[in-house]
Amino acid sequence: MTADTNHDPRVARALASLRGLAVGDALGAQFSHPGSHPLLRRRLLPDGPWRWTDDTEMAASVVAALAA
Repeated sequence: MTADTNHDPRVARALASLRGLAVGDALGAQFSHPGSHPLLRRRLLPDGPWRWTDDTEMAASVVAALAA
């Protein structure tokens, strides 16, 4: 996906939602790694960088198709 050159507020909202989804997905992915469980039990977060999953990749492709 490229930078937003479209000033349509609907596209801006979709991109903002996608950014939020990517952050939440990257956070949630930390819970699927057993090595992170001791930290998470102590309410600490693993060091970054955190990577988003294929869920975010799929959402990005849907947004790109809808924005085209």
